Amino acid sequence: NYPYFSRNFAEFWKRWHISLSSWFRDYLYIPLGGSRGSLWLTIRNTFIIFLVSGFWHGANWTFIVWGGLNALFIMPSVIWKKKNKETQVVAENSLLPSLKEVGQLLLTFSLATFAWIFFRAESLAHAGEYISRMFLFGNDPNPFHYPELRSSRICAMLLVPFLCVEWLGRRNNYAIETLGLEWPRAVRWSIYGLLIYCIGMYMNTGGAEFIYFQF
Repeated sequence: NYPYFSRNFAEFWKRWHISLSSWFRDYLYIPLGGSRGSLWLTIRNTFIIFLVSGFWHGANWTFIVWGGLNALFIMPSVIWKKKNKETQVVAENSLLPSLKEVGQLLLTFSLATFAWIFFRAESLAHAGEYISRMFLFGNDPNPFHYPELRSSRICAMLLVPFLCVEWLGRRNNYAIETLGLEWPRAVRWSIYGLLIYCIGMYMNTGGAEFIYFQF
């Protein structure tokens, strides 16, 4: 439900992986006491569900760190008991978000993607190396050690139009629900052809295990 258009981490987890979040809420968080006890109990319960969520994804310290980071990032909402407007569309009545919303979106997105480093890293050492190359880019004698960085410009060029589509369609059930319905047929089919071309050019054609096979 457009998780990367979230304004804080509590909203992010309301929008991201809704089935998993609901399961942990109903079968772990609430039985532990949820937020009905003291603040310290609420903090404890929050850390428990995120650490267990990390361990559920894999028996590796990287997943535990990922869960701990998510628990840490959601703490402001837990401590200050912010009212989350998880069903409210960002900048619902305007084309662009306010400066405050831009800051909230960028901060939440940056923290979420920073945590994903540990989720995808092979080990804590691998994650540490990756992070060091991110922040010491100018002093790195081999800044393009990782293939992902070599194609970052192409990725950025591809992401911009898709991000625009997502933003313009954020009020719909899915972004392209009503996109182009009133456009001339030739224009619509040209875009469909371009999308198919992009998928064919950049899809992973190698063998890969189902991502949830390891969980």
